[in-house]
This record gives sequence, C-alpha cells and structure tokens, in this order.
Amino acid sequence: MSATMPVPTTPLHATTYRTCPRSGLQFELQAERLMIANAVIAVVMLLVGGLLAIGVVLTRWPAVHWLAADTFYMVLTAHGIDMLIFWIIFFEMAVLYFCSSTLLRCRIATPNVAWLALGLMVIGAVTNNVAVFQGGSSVMFTSYVPMMASPAFYLGLILFAVGALIGCFVFFGTLVIAKREKTYQGSVPLVTFGAITAAIIAVFTIASGAIILIPTFLLSAGVVKAVDPLVYRTIWWAFGHSAQQVNVAAHIAIWYAVAAICFGAKPMSERVSRGSFLLYILFLQLASAHHLLADPALSTGWKIVNTSYFM
Repeated sequence: MSATMPVPTTPLHATTYRTCPRSGLQFELQAERLMIANAVIAVVMLLVGGLLAIGVVLTRWPAVHWLAADTFYMVLTAHGIDMLIFWIIFFEMAVLYFCSSTLLRCRIATPNVAWLALGLMVIGAVTNNVAVFQGGSSVMFTSYVPMMASPAFYLGLILFAVGALIGCFVFFGTLVIAKREKTYQGSVPLVTFGAITAAIIAVFTIASGAIILIPTFLLSAGVVKAVDPLVYRTIWWAFGHSAQQVNVAAHIAIWYAVAAICFGAKPMSERVSRGSFLLYILFLQLASAHHLLADPALSTGWKIVNTSYFM
C-alpha cells in the first residue's frame, strides 16, 4: 500500500478532512468538491457524446440512415469533441486532484483558482457545443483549415484549454505544498507519479492546441488572412493525439490505485513502472505521425522514417 497510502507527518484538521469509511483515505473538503464537480461534468459530457453516437451509428446503418447529411456532420462534430476532448480532460482534472490532495494527504493549492479553472472549462465546453449545434461549425473533431467554423467554436476550445492548463498548475502547486509540509515520505507514490505523467502530457497537449487554435480563431474572426493547412494539420495532431494519451496515462495510474486500495497489490517492480511512465512522456508523440499517413502534403520519406525507424 506504500504506493498509494503515504504516511502523513502533519496532523489533519478534523473540520477540513473527511475519512472514507471503506478505503481509509482522507479527503480535504475543497479538493473533494472539486473532484466531484469535475467528475460529474465529465460523465455528463460522456453521456452527451454517447447519445450523439446513437445518431452517428443509426445514420451509418444503411437500413436506417436516420440523419440528413448536414445534421449528421453537425452531430459527428459534437460527438468527437465531447468524447475525445471534454470528457477526457474533465475527468483527468478529478484524477489529478485525487492523486495530489487525497493520496498525499494535503490541502489543495489555491482552491479558488481551481474553481476558476473549472468555470473556464465549463464555459468553453458549452460555448463550443452551442457553436456546433447552431449549425455553422460542422468541421469535424479535427476542424482542418481551410474549413472554417464560427469564432465561438475556436474560442470555446481556447477557454477550455486555458482552464485545463490552470488546473494542471493547481495540481503541481499541490505537490509543492505536500513536499513542503512533509505529508509523505520518500518519493511520491506510484499512482501520483502516473498522475504527474498525465499532467505533463496535458500541458504539452494544451500548448500544442493553443499554438494552432489561436491563429485559427483569429482567421475565423477575420484578423489574419491565412493559416497554412499543412502546418495546421501537423501541429493539431500534436494536440489531438496526445489529448487521448492523457487519458491513457491517467487510466493506468487509476489501475494501480484500484489494485492497491482494493487488494493491497503492489507492482512487481515499481522502478520499472516509473521508468515506463517516463518513457511514455518522452516518446508517445512520435505515434502522432500515424494520423498523417494519408496526408498528400507530406513526403513518402517523412512517413516512412516517422512510422518505422523513429517509432
């Protein structure tokens, strides 16, 4: 249980912390509320995306062919973004707060800022969905230029990304507090290490999205005249590919937590597990090249090297 149950060296205030009767884990109240809020919103986004998937499936089924073409692509756009961005990142925020505050038994850093981050994420997700369902932003999950959505579509994604980035920094700040107040001994638990991996990938993901979505937003608003389509596609997949890998890293960390909390299980080699997380940070982005294998603007040599030797 050492991987998930560090020994606190500072007393826990009775009015600030709650002990779970089943697991024995202690939850700081602000952190717990943030976990619940992020997790509930994540599940709502998953539900919305899942309902939209029904429309996609029943339209792709030739015997039904439910939705007209314009409605189908509108639904498909919202489905992709809700499932592959909003659901994943909202839930990751809940995981980050759990792996820092709860597993390290410390207060969360700047809870008001964390609530601000959640607010920006919610506003961004709602803004993006409204833009899609208004019918003028059916540009798919990838939103490749020169296809253009309304400015609100890109603004929603940018607001969401800013909120998620702030949430990641709140997580890192909580790690600093735990270290400074000595709420754990030795290295951070393996589960928290996995969450750090997810947060680092998330920062890279969000930065990549900002690099390409901000100029695309300005293009949509008429401020700039052009965004290079090949540059867009290449940088966008640094965002689109790693957004899903945030979920993978967090998912593996949760598996370790469940195994330890429910069964008292430990990894065969914690050093190997930590090394694997580190390698994931360093090399996962090479795999984004497979999204560009059919891209006519990239040379055959680039595709061969990136999807064989580099991988």
